[in-house]
This record gives sequence, C-alpha cells and structure tokens, in this order.
Amino acid sequence: MLASVVIPVRDAADQLLYTLFSLNLQLASFEDFEVIVLDNASSDGIGERLERFSAHYPLQVIRFRKRVPFHRLLGTGLAQAGGELIVLLSCNMIVPREFIGVHQQAHEHTKDLVLLGLGTRRIYSVYDPAFSPIQQLECREWLEQYPHIKRPHTHHQTVPLLEEGQIVSGLPFRIGMPCPEAEKRMAIRQKYGPRLEGHRAPWTLFTTQHVSLPRDTLVGIGGWRQLPRLEMERDMGKRLWRKGCRFQFADKLTLIKQERSIRKSRQQNLLRKNRRVQ
Repeated sequence: MLASVVIPVRDAADQLLYTLFSLNLQLASFEDFEVIVLDNASSDGIGERLERFSAHYPLQVIRFRKRVPFHRLLGTGLAQAGGELIVLLSCNMIVPREFIGVHQQAHEHTKDLVLLGLGTRRIYSVYDPAFSPIQQLECREWLEQYPHIKRPHTHHQTVPLLEEGQIVSGLPFRIGMPCPEAEKRMAIRQKYGPRLEGHRAPWTLFTTQHVSLPRDTLVGIGGWRQLPRLEMERDMGKRLWRKGCRFQFADKLTLIKQERSIRKSRQQNLLRKNRRVQ
C-alpha cells in the first residue's frame, strides 16, 4: 500500500526540514511512501532549502506564488497524490521511525478507517524571535534543563537548535514536554478506548495535523469544502462519519510537535474554537 504524506507549509522552513529528515529514518521501505510538500507562498527561502535537502523517498514540492485558502491547498495535494493511503501531517511534526508502517498496517487490517493522531510531545527545535513572552520564557527554562541542546547565538533571528544526530538518536522523544491537546485526547482514549466505542461524535476529533484515510474514501465524499480551516476539518470529519468510516486513535505513535510562534491569525482561530467549546 503506497502512502502519500501530504504536508502543507507556510514560513516554517527549519521545522519542516526536521520533519522531512525524520521521514528519512523510517523503518518502512522508501518505495512504500511519497511525500508531497505544499508551499503556500512562503517568504523564508524554503524553496531553495528544499532543493538542497536530500530525501531518501520520492519528494514533490508544489509552490504557490500567492497564498491560497487551506481547502485549495489540500485539494492540490490530493490531486497530486499517487498513494492509496493519504496521510495528512503538520509541517512541524517530527515522526518516529515506525510512523509510516503503523499507518499502513492499520489500514490493511480495517476498511474505511480514519486513523487519528493521539500521542504528542512538544519541543523547541527552533528559536524564533517572534515567540510570545510565554514561549520565550518556556524556551529558556526548557533549554536550561538540557545543556546538550544548542543555544540561540542571537535573539534577533530564527536559529535551529537541533542537530540531525540528535533526531537519529531519538533525543526529542525523550525530552519532549507535555502537550495539552494530546492530554485531552488521552483522556478521551481512556474513557472510550482506542476505537472510540460509545463516543457520540468521533468526527469532532478529526484534524489535518495528523490523520490518515483511504484516498478513494476522501475522493468519494467530494474532497474538501470551501470553509475556514477549523470548520473545514469538522465538516470533513462529519461527512466521513456519516459515510460509515471507523474512527480510531493511532495508539502506537507519539509525535514531536515543534513549537512555532503564535501568529495573529492562529490566535483568532483559537478564540473561535474556544467559543464553540463553550
């Protein structure tokens, strides 16, 4: 089963390169998956840096000169994907070596499956001067605990903090911090089990940060609708659920979420999401 890993990105070159490097370390055969990067009009030189990146797997980079809505970005990724399995992944997720294999095996055993991300830890892989005051403080305190992690030599520009050898050794997975979103999912998993039996609305857990589903299923329900991102994800999850798809947590996987600066647009999305929860 060929898996197509679709990664949207905008102005996160350093985090993306760490993510792509972690995919170089997969236990699965490099012929069993491809990666499609969707560059949504980045302005941080990501194109040139990707040209210098040596991928062990087939890598497509699709660049948009002007920023496009998220639904169009994902629609382009789906159109370019050649795999039977679509894996949607955030650009700032470092994945474990068994990442591709776990997704492939789960779908080989269960038809019409939507495999949801579960375990996530956080790490400061990159120092960003645009970090919020809270992020700045947390980054300093976290770095004090691990003297073997590189320190930013300047506070006025973005500085990568990890060495590739540290990713090879699995260090990020040992020193990652708790992730509030993942802790909420773990509480749901504890209550309903990995297959979410008895959960009335598993579709609300659908997110494009880490999920996999069959390509035919996604195409069959009409793909992505023209909605703001959070509403688009909810809409997709609900349509998959109504179609009869089975929602299940990826119990065996823990990913590393690389901290990014909180932009105004992201803050507005979080506020909208919190209003819905209330």
